[in-house]
Amino acid sequence: MRLARLSVAVLWTLALTAGAAGGAAAAADEDIERAGELLQSWRYDEAAELIDKLSRTASARPDVQYLRAELAFLQGDYEASLRILDDLDEGRAQVVDDLRDLVSSTHATTRGFERYETEEGNFELYYPPGKEELLVELAGDALERAYSELGRQFGYRPDEPVRVEILSDPSDLARVSTLTREAIETTGTIALCKYGRLMVVTPRATVFGYPWLDTLVHEYVHYVVNRVSHNNVPIWLHEGLARFEQDRWRAEPDLRLSGVDEHLLAEALDRDALIPFDDMHPSMAKLPSQEAAALAFAEVYTMVSYLHEEMGYEGIRRVLDAQRDGMGAKDAVASALDASWPEVERGWRRYLAGLDLDARAALRGRARADRIRFRRGGPEGGEGDDSAENVGLGEVDSEEARKHTRLGGILRAHGRTEAAAAQYEKALEIVGRDEPYVAGRLSHAYLELERYDEAIELAEPLAGADKNDPTPARALGVAYLAQGEIEAARESFEAAVRVSPFDPDVRCGLADVYEAADDARADRERDACRRLRS
Repeated sequence: MRLARLSVAVLWTLALTAGAAGGAAAAADEDIERAGELLQSWRYDEAAELIDKLSRTASARPDVQYLRAELAFLQGDYEASLRILDDLDEGRAQVVDDLRDLVSSTHATTRGFERYETEEGNFELYYPPGKEELLVELAGDALERAYSELGRQFGYRPDEPVRVEILSDPSDLARVSTLTREAIETTGTIALCKYGRLMVVTPRATVFGYPWLDTLVHEYVHYVVNRVSHNNVPIWLHEGLARFEQDRWRAEPDLRLSGVDEHLLAEALDRDALIPFDDMHPSMAKLPSQEAAALAFAEVYTMVSYLHEEMGYEGIRRVLDAQRDGMGAKDAVASALDASWPEVERGWRRYLAGLDLDARAALRGRARADRIRFRRGGPEGGEGDDSAENVGLGEVDSEEARKHTRLGGILRAHGRTEAAAAQYEKALEIVGRDEPYVAGRLSHAYLELERYDEAIELAEPLAGADKNDPTPARALGVAYLAQGEIEAARESFEAAVRVSPFDPDVRCGLADVYEAADDARADRERDACRRLRS
């Protein structure tokens, strides 16, 4: 949500209801409206200076008090913001009531949170007491690396610590924004960059985890783009840049399409059903389904990859600078490429055609399975009547394969792993070895049977096809560690923790490989291992 801009109409509503019209009020109007514009354009330091001046020269004006409350909210001082708003008469203007509701809800949701500051001091993480403490050092490490990398690419490094809030449940994300729980679950929205901060839902609120570290960095990219462009970039370019840059903290710039991306793009191109960029406004979270949102993300990701290939970071910075100075996004992109926008779109479609996108039928199940599945009842909740072994079984296309897989899950839950593996093998004969659900279950059965080579053979192609699935990465980590391949195990466990940080096997495996490599992070991971297994 964009906080209500203090337009001339809103300013006069606040001023007139206070009886402060006339020459004295008119003298400050220009500064007040300018301060509102600075807040909307994420120029918080400049806004703070102007609001401080107004607080000395026109402190009695309700519009000045509103600006003070808004600034305090954007700075994360929710109590101060509420105190100021409570001193303004209710009913003075809807904008005041709307801000009070948002600040009050945010304050209630985050009350009692713990605080963690990264060693470099560039991020402050707030989180609910408990197991979420196991996230903060991992998150801080990733964000600090992103701070350095994005600083080089975009020429911007925040002067003040960036506030990050880790939330317990999708409902909390709804309470601190204008999104509804229904919209969040429909599109799989799990994090936001709004109101001068980053907000992310803990992976414990999901059944299978999600790429939470890349997601955090994704939101930080939004933060940087907002600051560089003065909040003038449309959603399609915003999301394209964030998706392209979200793994830059750990990898070089490159297009890395998942099997899901390829499937969705190939199908949309075949059916001439690409989502127009303008239809992505005002938010990806407003699209009708997680599949539509995933397609939109894949489109804008490939567009930015195309732009990066054509003009590099220097050209992308020119695009952002042009938008900062008032040029529209499409005109800015076209100008940087010395082309018209229709020519840019044609170039992008040629780029897509050159990717040799694969719409194999085997990817359809994966496209459905890639959706974020929220845990009922929050982090401590369950998944209804499904046993833990068979959660997500409905993603398997074949009814016969589902029967064998379900039986395998029951047998494995009762400790009959050899018999379970036999059932999984039967299911895999039906659906093929690249079916992620069945192959993942079988690879873990092989681990329990110490059939490590067979587990690796199954898991390696799955890990390569979907970096956001922790199951094959975990299997590879356990198998490689058992075989003494420490570096390979480290890479696999680090891939798994980026998605499933509350899996004790992953954190314990990381502790083992870090200890073997004399890595200082071993103590942190050993502590996480103990806490998750206690």
